[in-house]
Amino acid sequence: MNEIKMEAFKKYVQQFPNYKPQLFEEIIPFITIKHIETGEYFLRQGSISKHIAFIENGLMRLFYLHDGKEITTCFCKENTITCSYKSLITNTASDLSIQALEPCTLIVFSYDALQKLYVKDLFWQQVGRLAAENEYLNTECHNRFLNDLSATERYKQILDEDADLLQRIPLNYLATYLQIAPETLSRIRKKIIRT
Repeated sequence: MNEIKMEAFKKYVQQFPNYKPQLFEEIIPFITIKHIETGEYFLRQGSISKHIAFIENGLMRLFYLHDGKEITTCFCKENTITCSYKSLITNTASDLSIQALEPCTLIVFSYDALQKLYVKDLFWQQVGRLAAENEYLNTECHNRFLNDLSATERYKQILDEDADLLQRIPLNYLATYLQIAPETLSRIRKKIIRT
């Protein structure tokens, strides 16, 4: 296993309380490193999610189809975890797809492996719980983001909080995330540039 490719994942795991170096050794046998190219899928809508991915590098988007239109719900970049949690936990078909927007290096482990780690040490139960709580908070924040802010305010919030992300996302995907038409997004961007 290439140690260089593991550094970001190791730092991610080290941030959790009660981390001890030997705990990281426990997860190594369960990990595989996967490379996917721009446009390729980690998961397709309708498939059952069996794996969790830590994004070592690259950018992915989560989206679903509604009335034939793609709706982006999340952009996941380096140092974050991605999967279809609902599908993973319930062992049912995923209602969303996970697609690479850039070439990605993923550290992948299965849900079954996670269950084995839960038995090995309480630390892994804590990691699983905190990751799930973070996923819930992200979903809640995105719902508030859509319901409480105007389209212009949504765009400005991303500009203020994660401007570098805007350089990496194709505008058509950003528009589906903001839940506005691409033309509306173009107007908002031009207006902000002028002010």
